[in-house]
Amino acid sequence: MIQIKHIRSGKTLKINTFWLRDHCRCSDCYNTETKQRKYNLLDIPKTVKPTRAEYIKEGLQYEVHWSDGHSSIYDIDFLHDAQVEHIVAHAEDSTVRVPWNQPFIVAHEAHLRTTLAELVSSEEAVQKIVQSLIRYGIAFIDGVPPNTTMTEMAVRRIFPPMKTFFGEMYTFSDVQDHADTAYTKQYLGLHTDNTYFCDAAGLQSLHCIRHVNGTGGENFFADGLHAARELRHRNPRAFEILTRVAVPAEYIEDGQYHKHSAPIIRVDPVSGEIVQLRLNVYDRAQFDSIPQDQMQDFYDSFREYLEIVQRIENQWTFKLHPGTVLIFDNWRVFHGRHAYTGQRTMTGCYVQRTDFLSKARVLGIID
Repeated sequence: MIQIKHIRSGKTLKINTFWLRDHCRCSDCYNTETKQRKYNLLDIPKTVKPTRAEYIKEGLQYEVHWSDGHSSIYDIDFLHDAQVEHIVAHAEDSTVRVPWNQPFIVAHEAHLRTTLAELVSSEEAVQKIVQSLIRYGIAFIDGVPPNTTMTEMAVRRIFPPMKTFFGEMYTFSDVQDHADTAYTKQYLGLHTDNTYFCDAAGLQSLHCIRHVNGTGGENFFADGLHAARELRHRNPRAFEILTRVAVPAEYIEDGQYHKHSAPIIRVDPVSGEIVQLRLNVYDRAQFDSIPQDQMQDFYDSFREYLEIVQRIENQWTFKLHPGTVLIFDNWRVFHGRHAYTGQRTMTGCYVQRTDFLSKARVLGIID
């Protein structure tokens, strides 16, 4: 281990020798244009060690001469920020994501909305939408002509649609085109989509382009992050069970059989931050991932979480009308729909998680 003083914080960093050599950012080791390393890990001798080291640039940098003949210069701020302790502390202090219940989100609704005219003419409107999706998990684009083409144009201004067996852009009504309750007029409780996919869509967009000769169909939403944090505070054991037990889900129709198992709550293995909520009581498959003597603890934990999610003060209910495109975080925000009458047509698409987070990083919203 090498001990390096970080002047700005006053801390002494204890850094593994091989890690330090592996993180050299000189032009021989790192391509600054492609942001990729330029060597095979086995190119570095296993026994590599410093032969000489010194602080330079008034203690802001650290120069190391290595036993393999290489020399490296490190920004000490970079070394400090790359340590797991800093990453965990940064996650704990982060206010990037704001949990919400119904009164809170209604009071902040103005932060969630922009118009198509603003979106096509302003990068600030793109920033606002992505910021809202990171912060609250939900955003609206108003003034969109009610058809699939213009809905796609609005979404593509920010993200590329994700192609699935539903298509890139999907349109659905009560015609049973797929084996899914969404393709009916029935009530649909709070859930996330794609629990049966190995990698569920990161975002979902919805646009009601037509509803005539009927009533109902109000959508309702709940912040799974808010509910999960409450569960973690109120019953840590129940929270831990839901982060550990893999719940099988499946989707079956002619020509398609998707199946995947994962916990309802996924946390980052380093920071402990809640990363993904995966909740769909409809798509649950045969539950065979834990022994029967552990089942009751799981069901008790699941029920407690559902009770928090489904509390009326945690649900935001409104009706989507033609002209408004809704985008929401499918890894965080649960959505549902009341039953309806008449003829109703929805259009929309999914967005891959990696494309969503990439855009947020490019815009400087997240690290």
